[in-house]
Amino acid sequence: MRESLKKLLDKTLIWKYKLPDSSEGINSVNISTLEDAAFLCTCEDSLAEIIYNSIVEYSHNEFELNTQDFKSLLAVALRTKIKYKESQTQETKIKYGFYGEVLLYSILYHFYHSKPIISRGYFYSPLENSETKGYDSYHLVEDKGNVSLWFGEVKFRTTLASCAKSAIDGLDKAFSDAYLSDNILAMNNHRNNFSIKGSKVEKILHSWSENPAINIIDEVIKYDMKLIYPVLLVYPDNSIDFKAKITNTIDHINKHYSSKKYKLKVKHELFFILIPLNQVKKIKEDVISWIESSRPLL
Repeated sequence: MRESLKKLLDKTLIWKYKLPDSSEGINSVNISTLEDAAFLCTCEDSLAEIIYNSIVEYSHNEFELNTQDFKSLLAVALRTKIKYKESQTQETKIKYGFYGEVLLYSILYHFYHSKPIISRGYFYSPLENSETKGYDSYHLVEDKGNVSLWFGEVKFRTTLASCAKSAIDGLDKAFSDAYLSDNILAMNNHRNNFSIKGSKVEKILHSWSENPAINIIDEVIKYDMKLIYPVLLVYPDNSIDFKAKITNTIDHINKHYSSKKYKLKVKHELFFILIPLNQVKKIKEDVISWIESSRPLL
């Protein structure tokens, strides 16, 4: 990730709370199993700039980033790595999913030191002309032999209620053996484009290539890997006080949803990343405008 982009992230997103925060009297989301995070956005124009600039890193692996100029990489990404059609209406473009996915990439990479196994842009097919299926992030953390798959989800919408419902309703699918297995196998055709070489994911895929009858979930368990599922919610809240924004968010989610058991056999953890904003739609409109005017990158 470019140093200029890291500096912009640090300036724009302030990690205000780790939840629960007993000193502030703020609870956590009751379905979370790890600490939630609440980020204060200091400038929404800068947040749009983060999304616009992060398209390149989100779409390409590190080798390409080191060997090609970013202007060309952005042009390639817009044609072959994300869903973006200049000919479509503004209303359609605003509904694209890449805004949130790109932001989730940047937050996981920079604030959580979770690097992508593979850039998610490799899963996009221009021929299908549809949103990329699967988890919204394919990141990995290896620490002292412990391996965590950071396969997450993001909702970037005009209401908190819509964000929360869509994300939480999808947890049954996300935390299932079949879905995790399918998503790991989906990486097999892109192994030459992995950003992290020599990972245990590659060992699993190598074993499967030699014996397609093996159970992928059993292999994940054998290597003692864990699924970490960050859920990024980006939504409007015009309350003046940031603490009130976060309290409102927690109260809404905890009123409507409760924790439950999931069928996934792999060890798994869940937490939320909360970013309340003032003008969700304008951020997307700015990104669209900069794409179509070929605004210079950082």
